[in-house]
Amino acid sequence: MKIKTVIFICGLGGDAGMTYVPSLREFCESKGYVFYAPHMPSFEEGITYAKYEKSFESLIKSENITNFENVLLIGQSAGTNFVVKYLAEKPMKIGGYISCAGFRFPPDRVSLDKFSALKSFYPTNKQYEIFKNLPFKKYSIFGGKDCFFTTENLSKYADDIGSEKIFDENGLHGTISEDVKVHKLLHKIIEEKF
Repeated sequence: MKIKTVIFICGLGGDAGMTYVPSLREFCESKGYVFYAPHMPSFEEGITYAKYEKSFESLIKSENITNFENVLLIGQSAGTNFVVKYLAEKPMKIGGYISCAGFRFPPDRVSLDKFSALKSFYPTNKQYEIFKNLPFKKYSIFGGKDCFFTTENLSKYADDIGSEKIFDENGLHGTISEDVKVHKLLHKIIEEKF
């Protein structure tokens, strides 16, 4: 079934990743998709899985999104952990999923303290397995120059969710080094795969 709606779930920091969301919105709308990037809580607001869940479900309710087979979810960084856990707990058949810098716990290039806000986000091995078996296309974009996670960690996440790996040698954390305001590889995957 054709994708009609794209929902972007950002990482930590409220609207982290918003630097390239305007170009993503413009790209998606030019292709005829309805695009949403719901506000997610910032560090100041207190980041928890429950707050992310509330923001996501509020969007679904307010926009009356009911046909999830037409929805492409895109998770960025911590947003990827949210998507896996949420769909493992509340399985639904969506149109597809793209992960940008999806990672496994524990982080391997930064202190655990920096990611302590994510403790409630981390999926269990059972949740990874449930997500992996959900019947929709999955893609993981990750780069060789990620500032937070090793390529091995990012690749393990892709394996654990059963996604096709899309490796960018120069990719940074959730962005593309060519131009951090335009995630060109993400646009290409949406256009070619959905």
